[in-house]
Amino acid sequence: MKNLFLLLALVTVSIAGSAQKNFSTSTAVVRFIAQDDKDIDAINKKAVCRLQANGDLSFIMLMKDFSFDMDKMQEHFNEEYVESDKFPRAFFNGKIQNLSAVNFNKEGKYPITVTGNMQVHGVNKTMQTTGIIEIVDGKPTARAKFTVTLKDFGIGGLLIKMVADKIDVEVTAAF
Repeated sequence: MKNLFLLLALVTVSIAGSAQKNFSTSTAVVRFIAQDDKDIDAINKKAVCRLQANGDLSFIMLMKDFSFDMDKMQEHFNEEYVESDKFPRAFFNGKIQNLSAVNFNKEGKYPITVTGNMQVHGVNKTMQTTGIIEIVDGKPTARAKFTVTLKDFGIGGLLIKMVADKIDVEVTAAF
């Protein structure tokens, strides 16, 4: 009986010690830069991100929250390209494939692979990318960089065809 109690106590401590909590932020940053025209550069500092203990990772953001240096470019982006009134939000729902490689209790940088579904402009696309989770003072920050082809999401127009079919996306979520 004493051995059974000891075993149950060890299992309980082991589970509690390895349990991870859920993290969220409403100030994740999503930035994109056109590969062929660095003047097409926008940032959204109001993305909502959630990282759950099971590795589920999700983002949601309003397209109108992207800001550009030039007002006219922001107007064209919202009205002509992403049609923000018709498609106001972008989503990503995915899962960290190698979550066991991340030690949330130890400072450091941990490479991750994320697979999931991204929805922009009403179009869903399965994606996979790599990134980093960095733990500092017990708090994680997730970062990733990837490239998106705009026509894959039904985003077009004369300007897109001339200067920016592909955009580089940088994501940072400090929890």
